[in-house]
Parts: sequence; C-alpha cells; structure tokens
Amino acid sequence: MGNSNQVNSRSINFYERYSSHTDAQILEILKNQKDYQENARNAAVKIAIERQLIHSEQDLLAPEFQNSRNTRLTLFPQTTTAYHYQRLVGSIFRFLYVLSFPPIVYGFLKYAEGYIDQTILGVGIGLAWFLLVVLFKKSEKPVILFPLFGILIFVGATVSIKIAESHPIRILDFVILIIGMLLSSYFLLLAKKLIQNKPAPEE
Repeated sequence: MGNSNQVNSRSINFYERYSSHTDAQILEILKNQKDYQENARNAAVKIAIERQLIHSEQDLLAPEFQNSRNTRLTLFPQTTTAYHYQRLVGSIFRFLYVLSFPPIVYGFLKYAEGYIDQTILGVGIGLAWFLLVVLFKKSEKPVILFPLFGILIFVGATVSIKIAESHPIRILDFVILIIGMLLSSYFLLLAKKLIQNKPAPEE
C-alpha cells in the first residue's frame, strides 16, 4: 500500500505541475516521452486527452510521437526538461573544473624543482581557468568563452613547443594534447549551446 500511495502521489504531483503547461509543452513531452519518468508521461497523457490533443494513449504509437531525441545522433544534444538540463550541465562543468588541476599540479612539481616562474605560470593558469569556469556557470554569459579559449590556445601552443623541442619527438604526447584540446573545446561549446537553449523551469 505504501508503494502504491507513493506512485499515486507522484502522478498527482506531475499532473498538477503539467496542468499549467501550454498545449505545445504537453505535446513536446509526449514527443520525447522516453526522456521522462513513467509517472510524468502518464500525467502528460491524461492532460492531453482532457484537452483533446490526443484521443487515447494509442495515439502515441503514431510516428510523430515516436521520434524521440534520444534516437538522433547529434554533435550537440539538447535537453527537453529542466531536470535533464541540470544533470547534463552539471556533468559538463565538473569536467571543466577538473581541467584546472593539471596546470596547478604542474606548477607544484616545478616548485619542487626550484622553477618559481613556471610554478607561478602553472598555478596562475589553473586558478584563472577555474575562476572563469565558475563565472561562466553562474553568469551564463558566452563572452566568458573568449578568455577560456585564450587560455586553451596559450596552453596548447606552449605544450606543443615543448613537445617539438624534445628529442626524440614524442608523437603520443602530441596525440594526447590534441585529444585534450578537442575535448575541452567541445565541452565549452556544448555548455554554451545548452545554456542558449535552456528549458523553462518546471513549476
């Protein structure tokens, strides 16, 4: 009985929440039903039937309701709900935060070797990256991407020169650097894309 009451309570909560949604928003939920919990989907179906947007649950078998975004391969995926947006954006920014650690660790290693200038450079770059990412997340202003990409380009160029000056040249290091640069650039652009298409919060 306890589990049954919890399920009913969740269904009622979703129904009350979605009752304020527009017809277009309800249809959007149904078109991307695989992205939602069963209780949320059921609530949207009930509202759609009441508003005569569909005649019955069988209507969801139509092609227009089977074209879920989950089945599309896209370079920059979009989120359809505030919940999925928060989850995806949170994961992206955690990755971007982690990127501040390598230059800081590098700086401390150079400090142990007595290279104070490289220590300041490494720690400074790491802290600057971290603070800019925090600012980007809080302000959601794409203009902050310019200094972030500036740091990426500077680090990429500096590391490339060091690798090129090594004998013999380590090709694997170049490959790792390129992969790191591409991943960093991708997640910055993905964060920008998601922020620009941020879904409305669910009331």
